[in-house]
Amino acid sequence: MKKKAKALVVRTAGINCDIETKLALEKAGAVAELIHTNEITSGKTKILNYDILIFPGGFSYGDDIAGGKIWSVHIDKVYADVKKFIDSGRPVMGICNGFQVLTKLGFLPESKDKKQTASLTFNDSGVFIDKWVELKVNKNSPCIFTKNLNDIIELPIAHGEGKIVIDDKTVLEELKKNNYIPLTYVDNPNGSVLDIAGVCNKRGNCFGLMPHPERYASPLHHPSWTRPQMQKVKAAGLEFFKNAVEYLKD
Repeated sequence: MKKKAKALVVRTAGINCDIETKLALEKAGAVAELIHTNEITSGKTKILNYDILIFPGGFSYGDDIAGGKIWSVHIDKVYADVKKFIDSGRPVMGICNGFQVLTKLGFLPESKDKKQTASLTFNDSGVFIDKWVELKVNKNSPCIFTKNLNDIIELPIAHGEGKIVIDDKTVLEELKKNNYIPLTYVDNPNGSVLDIAGVCNKRGNCFGLMPHPERYASPLHHPSWTRPQMQKVKAAGLEFFKNAVEYLKD
């Protein structure tokens, strides 16, 4: 019998989706651990001892300065290990606040020398948005997390700084040309450029998104779950985590 994939869910002050993420990973067939950022930066826990790495959603350090900014400063202390993890081909996902961290460290969009080429800033509406949205899945994307999903899926969003901004036209064109945009909003809720809801790296193993897949890991999570037709629909969010586990088996 093969060993189960070992997943690391990083948490810190203000993160509030870590438990849901852990449960989704376990439901997908992985063994998941919740580890505080301090244990990682101190060297007590080694990122490279795991198979899957997840930075979950929430409001780390109260989103002081900017969403994910302070958390990214802490994770920067183990930047080399995160880079080795990604370069090894192992799955890495940043959800909402975690996506903000990956952008600030220059992992998404993928860049050299830690250069930040994108930012997630305040929604055009100027208010916090908490609702379910429809998303288009790019079937041509190399993203391992979105394989075999339906053309259109639903996931919840909950963010005040979810608008992705990319000023460098070269970076934006590269994302479009190479299908490094696995998810786009059907009805853009925050003003993100090109309706972007998620971005992946060239290899497809590093992925960041603003919607919350961990909040749709069961059909019962959907607001219309009582409708008979919805009980036959797969929980789209769970598929993201299943894809990561299956990818490691392959």
